[in-house]
Amino acid sequence: MLDVPMIDSIGDMLQLAIMATNIPPKALAAEIGYSVDSLYSAVKGERSIPVKARAKLASKSFIMACTVALEGTGLSQIFGYQKVDRHIQSMIIRVKTKDKEISCLLDELPMILLDKETIADLTDGDLEKVKIATGKLVERVNYSLNLVMELDSRYRLDITEDIQRQKKSPVLAHRRL
Repeated sequence: MLDVPMIDSIGDMLQLAIMATNIPPKALAAEIGYSVDSLYSAVKGERSIPVKARAKLASKSFIMACTVALEGTGLSQIFGYQKVDRHIQSMIIRVKTKDKEISCLLDELPMILLDKETIADLTDGDLEKVKIATGKLVERVNYSLNLVMELDSRYRLDITEDIQRQKKSPVLAHRRL
């Protein structure tokens, strides 16, 4: 799958996410209603991120949201933080390169999957092509998430707040009905 180095531990990624919030740990702990010790214990890997604090932490930055998602799922190939040149232009070029790579693979899929409803309908060669394309799509998601992490932390875009605000709007409209 991904051929780029990633931060290995959730604790390291959590520490990075805490630093990216630009909120002192003591103030962050107070905002989420947990002790500084509980945060540091999660950073050291002695405990997991408190379950009831996850949504509040995730709202603080996109890196924090990905950290919470990584801890909850273990899917580092999707939510992991890449240890690469984090210069915005370099990251954009990586995403665009990945786009070109996956575009070629996706162009083949409609013909491969035409009239094939289950895995039993695929030849071994077709199945291999579908798996390769799917793996490259997962890589593309990770590249995109890393770009968004960097844009959010560098320019303070408050992306997670915007996402949470958009998520709440339909619910509030539904309650008014």
